[in-house]
Amino acid sequence: MVAILLLFVLADAGPAIVLPAEVSARPGRFVLLKAETEGKLVRWVMASDDADLIPFPDGKTALFVSPTPGKYRVFAWTAAGDVPSEAAHCVIVVGPAPKPPSPLDPLAAEFRKLAAEDPSPEKIAHLAQLAAVYREAKKYADHPDVRTVAELATRIRTAASSLLPPEALVAVRKRIAEEIARRLPVEGERALDEATRKTAAELFDRIATSLENAP
Repeated sequence: MVAILLLFVLADAGPAIVLPAEVSARPGRFVLLKAETEGKLVRWVMASDDADLIPFPDGKTALFVSPTPGKYRVFAWTAAGDVPSEAAHCVIVVGPAPKPPSPLDPLAAEFRKLAAEDPSPEKIAHLAQLAAVYREAKKYADHPDVRTVAELATRIRTAASSLLPPEALVAVRKRIAEEIARRLPVEGERALDEATRKTAAELFDRIATSLENAP
């Protein structure tokens, strides 16, 4: 009796059809959806005005595309004889368009060119160490114990000499000195006011980032 009931339930369940549970897509890019089923014919449905669904002639595959980020549900059915399947569904997540890469800072391009001309086999490590110096320099610019431009310059020289040999990246360091002289006041004993500290912190951050992007 149990076997007969089980056969009845299985017969009444209809044929199986499976879609991927979730698919990621980019705006405006086609995504191929494939239904796994023994059924000979598949019907596809999607209720949305922001996307298109194009079934292939074989019936078991379809193309999805949407220019608009969001979540979309696609349904598919099949049948065996006069017994329809349960609906399979797939959630398609259309994410935002990727941002284009930021253009390389001209300063980083200069550092890259100068570093390429440096014969030292350790220049990549030296670039990383010099970037670390200017990450620290950014902190010095905001430190209350650093009161003047001269004190700030001394801190930077001390940090650089502790991390780098004097012959390391001479051309790069010369270019950095030129950029600092162009952006910051040259009077060594001038007090670091709020505006100068802000300018210095932004400049040192730019120098560090450019050094990190130079290799």
